[in-house]
Amino acid sequence: MKHFTLHPTLAADCHDLGVWRDLHLLLHRDAHVPWLILVPETSITEWHELPGDLHRQLLAASTLLARMLKTDFACDKVNVAAIGNMVPQFHYHVIGRRKADPYWPGVVWGRVEPGRVYGEDEVEDMRTRVQECLADAGEI
Repeated sequence: MKHFTLHPTLAADCHDLGVWRDLHLLLHRDAHVPWLILVPETSITEWHELPGDLHRQLLAASTLLARMLKTDFACDKVNVAAIGNMVPQFHYHVIGRRKADPYWPGVVWGRVEPGRVYGEDEVEDMRTRVQECLADAGEI
């Protein structure tokens, strides 16, 4: 896609971790849970309408990142979802959940517990982890 602009809500709510293939990699600012958001470079708004290559890239990236959250961050559960009612731009959540997180067992959407945000070093560490995880993806 020649011109891509991240939705302002996603830009405000997230740290930019870079781009992998045609997916923008974001880290939600709420550090109570490791919450990654993948945004494909497309104007398409529905999962089932994504072209095959982009669909496969998103599935591969989300699978690898979910495994990373489960093992590296000792998450009890990893939730993945494409929910875009508030933000119309297609985006895909990969969220590590722990029984001790303040949102458990409920949803994280629309709920922000104050007091825990990422420091610069933590963002850089997550950027490195995510990029290393996806570097192992090989060809899809």
